[in-house]
Amino acid sequence: MPTAVATSAPAPEPTSTDHTDEPTSEDRDERTGHARLLRRVAAARFCGLGASTWDRLSAAGLTPAPIRLGGSVGWSRRELALWIDHGCPPRAEWEPIWAAVLRRAA
Repeated sequence: MPTAVATSAPAPEPTSTDHTDEPTSEDRDERTGHARLLRRVAAARFCGLGASTWDRLSAAGLTPAPIRLGGSVGWSRRELALWIDHGCPPRAEWEPIWAAVLRRAA
């Protein structure tokens, strides 16, 4: 008697058309392929947080300052990685550290 073989159907494609947090190819680092600037949700995920927690921390000055471009806001992937490496200090403590990193890189 033949036995039934279970096959799994492919996962459905996401139906959301809101791609505001997805970087385009022009927004990506040529070397790594990662986004240089992360939008709000992506920045929160990068730091292991939810968007509402990220919003609260950012409003309280506990995250790096966002970069404003026109009407958009983003966070530098490089800055967030270094901020995490330094123990996620409050913005007032972080800004002089980040400024020193930028001076050394120049």
